[in-house]
Amino acid sequence: MTEERFFRDEQNIAFWEGVARNELRLKKCSVCGVVLAPGATFCSECWSSELTEMKASGYGKVHSFVVYHRAFSENETPPYGVALIALEEGPRIVSAVTGGVTAHVGDDVEAVWSVAPTEGPTLSFSVVNEAGWKRED
Repeated sequence: MTEERFFRDEQNIAFWEGVARNELRLKKCSVCGVVLAPGATFCSECWSSELTEMKASGYGKVHSFVVYHRAFSENETPPYGVALIALEEGPRIVSAVTGGVTAHVGDDVEAVWSVAPTEGPTLSFSVVNEAGWKRED
């Protein structure tokens, strides 16, 4: 039996619907304008629950990075990289990093969408160099 790798519920359904359309969807506070991570239910600045959906650029920087040498799921083949991505819009999200395990803190990244046979649409990030080209390892 294949375990579900990504948790989906009513709080993040718009995010996953966006991933299926190759879009990165975030939430934005209607009161103060703060941009929030996909699963937010209220604003972390003004505590308002008046949130709207917005399309993000799909760009960010690696804030933290780890290489896993052990598979924590049958869907993973070690070694694989996981990063905390600081999105251009402000929030940080945890994501897989494609193209090997050579990301570094401060690297520019862009969203990459794919469809995994057992998981459906997925989002990961790929490192880009200064000229905007994806880095090939």
